[in-house]
Amino acid sequence: MKTLIIMLITGIVLSQAGISPASSSENSAVRDLAAAKSLAFGGVGVAGLMSEGERNLRAVLARADASQELQAALAHATPAGTLYILVGLRRCDRTAYQKVFDSLARPSDNVEVVRGCMISKEPLRQVLSQIQDGRFDDYLSRPPR
Repeated sequence: MKTLIIMLITGIVLSQAGISPASSSENSAVRDLAAAKSLAFGGVGVAGLMSEGERNLRAVLARADASQELQAALAHATPAGTLYILVGLRRCDRTAYQKVFDSLARPSDNVEVVRGCMISKEPLRQVLSQIQDGRFDDYLSRPPR
């Protein structure tokens, strides 16, 4: 009973603030994706689980306004977040993807990439080239694990 009352009060407070719990979690996926510290697709770690970044990208791609959400997130994205956003745009809006890809500066920085159990720093330019070649496309076609 106490939990129900707390949930009702929380719902009322959020609705008064103009925030729905669903939109809050939707915004969280975009925000978390843009803030990603590393790029990781497929099973990662000892257990081979889906990374949080891939999970967030899948959640954003499931929305009707995925392209707009991804493009808006670019303004405050980390290097890894930018890479996720590019993979997502390549998947849902090739025209927007190509426009963003062509406009990106090609810094010589490194980005953290997780492949299976291996964590490495890879040149950002190299990962951008892999995205352009479609090397991450297949991961989003697979069912989530």
